[in-house]
Amino acid sequence: MKWIALSVAVLLLVGCNNSEAPTPTPTATPSAVIVPTFTPTPVDETPQAVAPAETPAAETGVVLRLPTPTPEPANQTTTSPASPAATAAAAVDVSTAAIAALDALERGRQLVRYGDYVAARTTLNQIVSNASASPEQRAEALYDIGRAYLGEGLFGEALATFDQLDILLASADGDPGQFGQKEHFLRGEALIGLGRYNDAIAAYWRFLEAYPWMNEAVQPRIARAYLALNDIDSAAAAYRRAIEDVGERVARARLLETLAQAYLDSGRPAQAAATYDEILSIAENAGYRTQMFYKAGQALAAAGDVAGAIDRWRSATAEAPDNYNAYLALVELVNRNVEFDLYLRGYIDLKAEAYLPAINAYRAYLDSVDASDARAANALHELGQSYLGVGNFGEALAAFDRVIVEYPNCTCFGQAWLDKAAAQIGLGDPAGARRTYRTFARDYPNDPLAPEALWQSGRRALSEGNQIEAAVDFLALADGFPASERAPQALYTLGFGAFAAGLYSQAAEVLARLQSGYPDYRWDAVGYWLGRSQAAAGQTDAAQATWRAVVNRAPDIYFGILANYALAGAPMTDAAMLARIREVAGPASRVSGDDGSQAFAEQWLANWLGVATDQVGVLPPAIAEDRDLAKGRLLLELDQRGDALTALERVYQRNRDSAAALYPMSLEFARLGAYRLSILSAMRLMQFSPAGLVENAPAFLQRLSYPRPFSELIEREARANNFDPFIYYSLIRQESLFEEGARSTAAAQGLAQIIPDTGQWIAQRLGHPEYTNDIIYRPVINLRFGAYYLDWARGFLDGNLISALVGYNAGPGNSQSWRNRFGADDTLFVEQLTFSEPRLYIQLILSNLYHYTRLYGS
Repeated sequence: MKWIALSVAVLLLVGCNNSEAPTPTPTATPSAVIVPTFTPTPVDETPQAVAPAETPAAETGVVLRLPTPTPEPANQTTTSPASPAATAAAAVDVSTAAIAALDALERGRQLVRYGDYVAARTTLNQIVSNASASPEQRAEALYDIGRAYLGEGLFGEALATFDQLDILLASADGDPGQFGQKEHFLRGEALIGLGRYNDAIAAYWRFLEAYPWMNEAVQPRIARAYLALNDIDSAAAAYRRAIEDVGERVARARLLETLAQAYLDSGRPAQAAATYDEILSIAENAGYRTQMFYKAGQALAAAGDVAGAIDRWRSATAEAPDNYNAYLALVELVNRNVEFDLYLRGYIDLKAEAYLPAINAYRAYLDSVDASDARAANALHELGQSYLGVGNFGEALAAFDRVIVEYPNCTCFGQAWLDKAAAQIGLGDPAGARRTYRTFARDYPNDPLAPEALWQSGRRALSEGNQIEAAVDFLALADGFPASERAPQALYTLGFGAFAAGLYSQAAEVLARLQSGYPDYRWDAVGYWLGRSQAAAGQTDAAQATWRAVVNRAPDIYFGILANYALAGAPMTDAAMLARIREVAGPASRVSGDDGSQAFAEQWLANWLGVATDQVGVLPPAIAEDRDLAKGRLLLELDQRGDALTALERVYQRNRDSAAALYPMSLEFARLGAYRLSILSAMRLMQFSPAGLVENAPAFLQRLSYPRPFSELIEREARANNFDPFIYYSLIRQESLFEEGARSTAAAQGLAQIIPDTGQWIAQRLGHPEYTNDIIYRPVINLRFGAYYLDWARGFLDGNLISALVGYNAGPGNSQSWRNRFGADDTLFVEQLTFSEPRLYIQLILSNLYHYTRLYGS
């Protein structure tokens, strides 16, 4: 099950798209409109009706299942003795009209979810104008039309639509969908957009009368409206109501931070400082506490309490000296001539990469103490590191030599040797640096950094093209320090390097040693490259056995798939590892009797978990009654996806270690369209299960882990750009786990993770002069742009889709450079990518493709 655990771990790394498009080759710009027209398809995302007003929905005893297309009702043409044929025909017409209205509602909701707002309104207006539609259907249509207007920022039109909804509901017998209650929130959003803050506040309060347990989400909006009216007291009261409604510590701290900033913006720094102190009373993370101490000091200084400010800044420097906020606090103290420990001052400056102030502090400290001072050795070493930082390699070398000679018992002794070599490299003496590394490893083999020195020496030799010296260093490392974590790394680098250089027998010898001596070290990669080396060296039977062992252990991970290709004799060029995946994909399920149904999967789960089959899909009462689940459901209906996912994430985190809870949670998250959480729940469930391999779990569970949301858009855009839709599913799963609101640390956005500059460039190529970045989160836009960019990258990179995927992740320019260096063999190309991220990216996409092909390709 190790590979399942690995899969779960890597799922938590949402792929970052760092793509920067190189200057493109001019091509004809296709004409396009920003809102495409769709062919209707069945929907798999049905909004859930909200619970009655006072309490969240409790679903104890309700079996939750993935939605399937609703069967069409039986044709009602039977004529009763009391009814003439004409009456029966009329009944058929009414039934058909009702079914059509339901279909249009479902389609309209889907188009709103896609972000195709114009098409959504067109579809939904057919219901509003349909005399055969029920009042409930027209109410829901108006509600969703209002959402569509809001999605485009058309606030006046949204308000007019909600007015129509109110008029309709006033004459209706009831409001089972609670649209009249929920629209107050959306009305508030529209009023905020129009700058009508008092009216917005009133609308939000009307919403809270129906849903008093929604303070966490609504009160901050009320607060922001009050702030726009310059009423800080009322805003603070609103924030306090939200804070009181939240039991989770991190959420409380974030709300308190927002309140503190509101106080600062309103000219009340003393109250801001008190709020930061309140955060400090509950915060536990040292880095975050350092930031809060710094901000509290800033607020107190603005309030005129200099003594209090100095106290907070000192606390910031003591809490986490290596945190950047400690440096900011230090700057404030230094600017006020506050006496401060010189050594700590140098250390804080060094960690903040303020090298010149660090040099001054360390030199002043060393001048003020004698050589026996407890911190003198570290100060001298860190002085040398500061000189390295500013590029003064001569002074750095002198400092490191002094540490080595004068302070052999310092804990920094080994690092001083490594830093000395770095200084020599800076001085243009790489041969001297390698001698330093080797001398240290030879003379001080008991130092924990001795194997690191040989590793660095070998890597340095490789970078200089000196393969013989690199081999000597790596073998010395493996022989002299076999217990070091660097030993297997050295053998792998040596073995793969020998293969890439055409030294196949030597490669096979080294990799066989690695496999036997370190059987858990990258066993899949070692096995694949060992097989390649054996085959190239003429050891055909050994190669076949080696590859077969990899396939038997894990047929669905990257090297397992490559090993299967190798067994079939498939050349790995021209992206064949993608194009030929059907040749090596296993069955949808290896479980005996698996018909792919939900019923079979639940029986399998019941047998494993030891619970009744009819209870397997039931949310445990603690989850069904969890207020965060109710909040998440309602917020999704209100298009507040970020707040909704925050609430649902809490539900997941509280229950992620309960095997019995993971399956019903995965179903519920999938039903809500929270696909990332659904996938994480399903993958974790299989990690706990006896399956071992994904293929050894029921197919229905596998499909929870590898779902196909947004299938209409994904498949249409993939086919429009001439690549397999399963590849696009695989890419999106890796990029965002199908979360349309995803945003990476590199500012990549949406399902396909488009960065802003790339989005603007694609918009120009596709003819969208009105494009703005705020629409990139709409699936209809995001998925079109992502597919276009992948296709463009493929064309830019000589038609190779592997190169294009690398370019999608790490930039087409980088991909082109790597391809030129590493040649046509895709496996060698991927293995030698300079950055680890695109390498892992390709590996995971191929594994995803394997599963999508197995599960849906027949």
